[in-house]
Amino acid sequence: MAGRTIQRVLRSAFLWGMLVTGAPLLASAAQAGISLHGGSEESREHLAGLIASQWGADETRDVDLAITIGTTALAEYCSGNHQSPVLAIYLYESRFEEAKADCAQPVAAIFSDAPLLYQVRLARGLFPGSRSAMLTSERATGEPAPEKTADILLPIPEEGVAKGLGRLIAEGQWDVFLLPIDALVFKGSDYRLSLETLFRHRKPAIVSINQLLSQGAAATVYYTSTQLDQAVVEALDRLIETGELTGTRPDSVTVGINKTVMRNLYGRVIPPEVLRALEAEVNGD
Repeated sequence: MAGRTIQRVLRSAFLWGMLVTGAPLLASAAQAGISLHGGSEESREHLAGLIASQWGADETRDVDLAITIGTTALAEYCSGNHQSPVLAIYLYESRFEEAKADCAQPVAAIFSDAPLLYQVRLARGLFPGSRSAMLTSERATGEPAPEKTADILLPIPEEGVAKGLGRLIAEGQWDVFLLPIDALVFKGSDYRLSLETLFRHRKPAIVSINQLLSQGAAATVYYTSTQLDQAVVEALDRLIETGELTGTRPDSVTVGINKTVMRNLYGRVIPPEVLRALEAEVNGD
C-alpha cells in the first residue's frame, strides 16, 4: 500500500515538472502530450499541479493538446509552426477572434469574463426600476436593444471614451452603466478612467471581472479561480474521454459588492443574506 502511494506521488511530481517546463506530458513517439504556454511561472505551476493531480500517465498518453495562458500566448503559439489543438484560457472573449486569427488547428476557449447577461441581471436586481446603458461599437443608438444587453446602447464618443463619457452622462436618461470587457470599445486605461468619471457623477458601474471592483465599480459578476479551474478540468475530461475539444464557461457567477461605494454614494448596505439572494437571482436560480 505504501509503495503504491509513493509511486503515485513520484508520478505526480514528474508530470508536474514536465508541464511547468513546457514539455509534453509523457510524450509518445507521435509527440502527443499536454504542454503549457505563456502566463507567469506561478500560473503555469498552478495548472501543472492541477493537471498532475487529476490524471495519470495512462490517461493522457495519447492526448495532443497545447494550453495557452492569456491572449498573447495564444497569438504567439498560433503564429508558430505548431499542429497541436489549443485550449486557450485566461483571456477575454472580445479579444479571442483576433488572437486566434493565425491558428490553422482547432482552438477552444475558456473565457475569464462573465457574459453580459449576468451584468444586466445584476443591474436590475441591485437597482430595481433603473435604466442601464453601455457603450457599443456594433449597434447604433436608438435601435431596439436585445434582451441580453443594456436598455440603452451608446455610441463610442468621437473624442474618446475618457473625454466623452462625462458628456454622455450629462445627455443621457439612464441610471446604471454596464462595463463589459470589450477591446473594440475600451483601450488601455479607459476602464479605470471610465470608473473614475462614473464615480464623480454618482453613476453606479457594473463590471464583469473582479479586478475592476476596487477601482470604483459598484458591483461585479465574475468567476472565481476555483470555478475557472473546474472548467479546465471538465474540458480535459471531455477531451480524454471522447476526443472532443470544447471550452465552456462555468455555469454560474459570483457577485461582488463594493461596500464603500454602495454605502457612501447610494446609502446602501448589502448584508450577507441579501447578497446570497441577489447572487441566486443573477444566476437564475
